Amino acid sequence: MALPRTVLRPLGGYEMYSSSRHSLGLYENVITVCRYTLPAGQSETQVKASIRQAVTTHFLEKLPALRVGISGEETKKPEFVSLPLLDLNDHLEWVSRTPGLASDEYDAQLMRELERENARPWLDVETHSPWRVVVYLNTTDGWADVAFALHHALGDGKSGLIYHGLLVDELNSQTVSVEVDEKEGSTVFEFTEQPELVPSQETLVKFTFGWTYLVGTLWKEMGPAWLTGAPKHEAYTGPRVSLEPKLKGYLRIFHLAPEHAAALLAGCREHKITLTALVHGLLMVLFARRFPADVAKAFSCSMPISMRPYIQKPAGMTLDVNRNMANLVSAHSFSYQEDSIADGRDVASTAAEDDEKVWRAAALLSTSLKERLANVTENNILGLMGWINDWHGWWTRHEGKVRDGTWAVSNTGSIPATGEVPVGAPAPQWKRTRNFYTQSSLGKDSLINVNVGGVRGGEMSFIVAWHHGVVKEEFADKFANDLHACLENYGKTGHFSVPNRLSE
Repeated sequence: MALPRTVLRPLGGYEMYSSSRHSLGLYENVITVCRYTLPAGQSETQVKASIRQAVTTHFLEKLPALRVGISGEETKKPEFVSLPLLDLNDHLEWVSRTPGLASDEYDAQLMRELERENARPWLDVETHSPWRVVVYLNTTDGWADVAFALHHALGDGKSGLIYHGLLVDELNSQTVSVEVDEKEGSTVFEFTEQPELVPSQETLVKFTFGWTYLVGTLWKEMGPAWLTGAPKHEAYTGPRVSLEPKLKGYLRIFHLAPEHAAALLAGCREHKITLTALVHGLLMVLFARRFPADVAKAFSCSMPISMRPYIQKPAGMTLDVNRNMANLVSAHSFSYQEDSIADGRDVASTAAEDDEKVWRAAALLSTSLKERLANVTENNILGLMGWINDWHGWWTRHEGKVRDGTWAVSNTGSIPATGEVPVGAPAPQWKRTRNFYTQSSLGKDSLINVNVGGVRGGEMSFIVAWHHGVVKEEFADKFANDLHACLENYGKTGHFSVPNRLSE
């Protein structure tokens, strides 16, 4: 007998942040996409059956959060609830690839699909768990792009990679070919045990605050606007926040070939910085060479930080946070000031000297991030999210305010082509060759958002995203093309060759 729907726990602060923007129609999901090579010799029916079995194993055995709904999203006190049943047909979909498309044509088509998916509403989240798997199947060429879409209150970007890690493990553990008649068997599953959820971030991470920071932050967020005054914000962040149009965003994607990705990573190691820092440094120079000094005196950028390394596991907690979905994330912001922007704006006489401008900008970001990571649990606004008692009002109050930043970069890192392979097991048949993610377009976001992901020893993928009306499409397209060209140039020649667009 299926269990009744039961309240599991209230949403934590960051979970309410995500849930409230969903209920206002401002944000739907985060989507993690991996490309899988298909086992040789399997029919389309066998491929579908294998994926269906793996997805079913996930919510039955591996990821209890996939059996959870959200009650009271429109209220100030939403709650996670267990669901008595799940219909697989509500969560697994198939899309056939258009035959005859070149790789870049397919990528463009996929971006249009993902733009729609990022804006696609969930069914009633109180009775239907808000996640889905969309498989873009290409049996002719022997691969499938598997997109895992998730309501952000159920998990962060890392959660998408956890899902795909379990997926490739399950696919490669199927010792015999699975073949079933798709019309046979029920797609509805009833549950007899309550799912266990990872506790909220503020339960797992011990945040500490100084009184000056605590009082100043709470006053800024909750104090009367006529007393707190207008924000001091010298960074160029474009037009002020407009929450309309909702969910209308654009995506561009490009990939670096394995040899070019390897050269880029080697350059980062040589300069003792991370790929994330390099991308920030390159973005700063690209922006500096688009906006003159009288327009842009400073730039503001941000990046997420995983809080999984900082958790303190409560006694009795059995879930492994590195193999379960959760929202365990913080952020770091940094501002580039006039002197560093002037350095980036000035084109050097040689390619080598010009490259050093990018590396210097990257080093500034890297130093700032290292300092923040050393005390990331101290005076961190993520630990105060539970103090806000009206998240819906918090969102609407941002209309017309200064935008958060000029750009943001999120790097989910590189993943192995295959999952965990036991000693003596057959060679994996399912391998991942691409990894990237997209998310719903939010009118409050930075001008340009860049997401980076890759496969170890393989391709590196970059998503460039922006909200409608924040920048012109022509500007964003050219910006994405320049970013691609600079990274690819470095992979080929060891030089970025950053263009100067100030005269355009």
